[in-house]
Amino acid sequence: MNFNLTNKVAIVAGGSRGSGLAIAAELAAEGAAVVLTGRNADIVQSAVAKITAAGGKVKGLTTGMTSVDDAKQIVDATRHAFGEPDILVINPPMPILRSGFEVIPNEDYASAHEMFTMSLVNLAREVLPSMKARRWGRIVELATIVKTPHLDIPMPHQNIRVASVSIIKTISFEYAKYAITANSVAPGAIRSDIAKEYLDTYGFDTEKFIETTPMQRFGTGEEIAALVTFLCSERAGFISGEVIRIDGGASRSLF
Repeated sequence: MNFNLTNKVAIVAGGSRGSGLAIAAELAAEGAAVVLTGRNADIVQSAVAKITAAGGKVKGLTTGMTSVDDAKQIVDATRHAFGEPDILVINPPMPILRSGFEVIPNEDYASAHEMFTMSLVNLAREVLPSMKARRWGRIVELATIVKTPHLDIPMPHQNIRVASVSIIKTISFEYAKYAITANSVAPGAIRSDIAKEYLDTYGFDTEKFIETTPMQRFGTGEEIAALVTFLCSERAGFISGEVIRIDGGASRSLF
């Protein structure tokens, strides 16, 4: 299937490694000009080199994504390099893995709010006016499996990410008439640094953990990238306001 993203301009905030890098690479392979961001200059440079070697058009930025200034810098650099952005993908940074409601400091909740809520708010506000003027746009955020009951081990990012999913829903309603879609992708057990850290932190045996999932394997960043790229294409123009799970059938919930 050809998603025909030639001449589209994409931002992948948090696109320097893991699933974010897989998404940036897939969008570039489909013809989009991609700006990816990350906080580590060496990792960003390596990501750019990988996509460039595959024939993709890409620019890397070493920056955060949570503040108003971060958002302006990212979008201004995109305009300067490739033109107005058509696609915004937000892959928030790794959360703080700390549990126990009574012991989690307020700072962890504030940090999670900045990571998952304000990164979306600030970046979306920067790109939506031009998408609205051109009557086309795609916004996708990587969320979490929020439709199902929370894990037994509470962490701030699980609570806060529900707010970002709600914001995506709001955007989908308000901007649908401009052919702008907004969706959340909710990964389950994906092979990544954060998954390894989570399992190690809470003493899970990786093999035993995977045996509890229907497919008995981790998902991959490339599988997330395939879904996100579809959502960013013309073919997904009537899908908006959704939380789409990609968890290998692990969720027991119907809705």
